[in-house]
Amino acid sequence: MQNIGGELELVGDKSLSHRCIMFSAIAEGKSKMTNLLNSGDTKATIGIFKELGVEIIEKDLNTFEVEGVGLNGLNKPTTELNALSSGTTARLLIGLLSKQNFETQLNGTDQLKRRPMKRIIEPLNAMGAKIISENDKLPVKIFPSDYEFEAITTTKPSAQVKSALLLAALYHKNFPTTISEVIATRDHSGVKSFRLGNSITIQPVNILNPINYNVPGDPSSAAFLLAIGVLVSDKLILKNILLNERRIGFIKTLKKMNANISIKNLQIIQNEPVGDIVVSKSELVGVNIDSSEVADMVDEFPIFTLLASQATGKTKVTGADELRVKESDRISAMAEFVTQLGGAIKVYEDGFEIIGAQKLNEGTVNTYGDHRIAMTAVVANICINKGIIPNNIDCISDSYPSFFDNLRLIGANYEL
Repeated sequence: MQNIGGELELVGDKSLSHRCIMFSAIAEGKSKMTNLLNSGDTKATIGIFKELGVEIIEKDLNTFEVEGVGLNGLNKPTTELNALSSGTTARLLIGLLSKQNFETQLNGTDQLKRRPMKRIIEPLNAMGAKIISENDKLPVKIFPSDYEFEAITTTKPSAQVKSALLLAALYHKNFPTTISEVIATRDHSGVKSFRLGNSITIQPVNILNPINYNVPGDPSSAAFLLAIGVLVSDKLILKNILLNERRIGFIKTLKKMNANISIKNLQIIQNEPVGDIVVSKSELVGVNIDSSEVADMVDEFPIFTLLASQATGKTKVTGADELRVKESDRISAMAEFVTQLGGAIKVYEDGFEIIGAQKLNEGTVNTYGDHRIAMTAVVANICINKGIIPNNIDCISDSYPSFFDNLRLIGANYEL
């Protein structure tokens, strides 16, 4: 077994990076972001705002300057806007573009065109927006509409939906706007807000101030290294990771699974909790996960499924139907992943049940172009069986382009 461990800093959080670009673009004046994630998904957001007339300068690989044009300074694009494979880009921009005084069309890759947009289109249209889609998916046409709403509720446990509604609400002039969720999701609003339970209220704003922000490390990307840590590492330290309460569901679950994991050097930096995560090889046990826990670890379920297969006892997940509309149907894809390698898993409409620890054989797994399934396969290759090979690793650059460089830095070698 490889000698795996050491200390590592990760590239910036993807959710925060998207929002930094968007809020700085409609702020007044120059913003600067360091450690911004420079991946396929964030490049989609950057490309669209350039099409909308915003000057965005890449100073070096992960440092960007944005010359904000203000809330009403975006320009009508001369071409269709392309969100590529980024669901965050598409969904958040539907909210923002619905408040502009020009018509736009938003599209994406075939993979993104399979993902539902009705969850955003329907509530906004009910409030007076004019968004048209033939099948409630991309492409969508967005027309100018002078609409406002005081309160709106989303039934989907999706931070993307909430953020789309919040971006639309920024344009309200006459009253505060309250956005309510059935289940609270991650909260990186970028504006002053008041949260009460599962509701967030924002006041009318005339001007957004520019930002100077160092983006903390991405906990969803860290999950793959943490998995390596609990499976094979003597001691691994991931430094300066975002530890927002709505983003650490996976870490909490690892604790429930008896993982040797702890948080050190916790501090508040630019209104977000940031700290170091220390992890080492652990004897994992199965756990139950229900709907109240799913939203806080929705991005980590592929790697969690792999860990569940290596944990002693039964793991059962319910209330996770949101996994079926991510970059892939992650419930079906991970069930295929496990069974393709000789494991066993029982699948439900909204979750699964798996009993470990299981021996996984060599084999090629279908990632369905999903970056998180691809990284899960790489972790399985490093920690369980060198014969486990993902059929696509190019998609990893959508969210974590430095993944393989980081693996080498901790002594974890992926072998084809």
